Amino acid sequence: MSAKTTAILGKGGAGKTLVAAHIGMAFDYLGEKILLVGCDQKQDTVRALSPERRGSLMEALETREFEYAHVRPEDVIVPVTPYVDVLELGPSPVLVGHYAAVLDEAFHWFRRHDVLEQYAQVLFDVTDERWDAVLAPLFRRVQHAVAVTRENAESLFVINRLVRAIQIGAVEMNHPMTLVGLINNASRDPLAYERYLDQTRLFPLLTIPDLPELASLKAFHRTLFTLKSKNSGLQRIHNGFVKIAELLRGDPLNLYTVSTLPDEQIWRLSPAASLPN
Repeated sequence: MSAKTTAILGKGGAGKTLVAAHIGMAFDYLGEKILLVGCDQKQDTVRALSPERRGSLMEALETREFEYAHVRPEDVIVPVTPYVDVLELGPSPVLVGHYAAVLDEAFHWFRRHDVLEQYAQVLFDVTDERWDAVLAPLFRRVQHAVAVTRENAESLFVINRLVRAIQIGAVEMNHPMTLVGLINNASRDPLAYERYLDQTRLFPLLTIPDLPELASLKAFHRTLFTLKSKNSGLQRIHNGFVKIAELLRGDPLNLYTVSTLPDEQIWRLSPAASLPN
């Protein structure tokens, strides 16, 4: 049986890798086998969970002249726990400027080695905020998306464009990807985020407060799931990620009924935009 597939999308710096790592460890908590695929050329997905460093898939393919059979999964996949593996796609000097081609090569390699059949879930930690042809291979092949935002207008602007692209791809091009919901990361003043939810009817999955305890975990390749003790606030976030994993493990609703906003309206959501001149 092929894995269920989910992409973590959002503006660069919104916290997608933190979210992807914690959802991955939530599946570990539930005893479900998952492959976390890092699509960022900085290759920071594996660093969020493990000190081990293996070559990226693209490095291995280029070294072996794109002979898919000669790159074994164990050459490039890092085991983190008995249930969580991580694979970095990496950058490609050969395919520089064509990250869509990198994604296509990855899916060819997946098929050659039946990678998607080895896992219950495959989670893609997506490179940045681009929603155009660069991400078309994901839009064509991945079932679900979880969007990650911060509370500033720039991050919400990107989310709005991503939602619009997902809707257009699904309705006009029969892409399978559907949006599950929105995570608000590093929350301090959620007014703009709450206004956006009210006007678009997007489903709020989790609000993560801006906590130094979360920032400190990354340096030690840890998550909330590896902490022996947690205060009530951290436990609430832990439980929120488990609920997201349970949702993805099931059959999330198709949220085509959500609305998007005109671009210019995004900039009026912040509290500062509401003040008189």
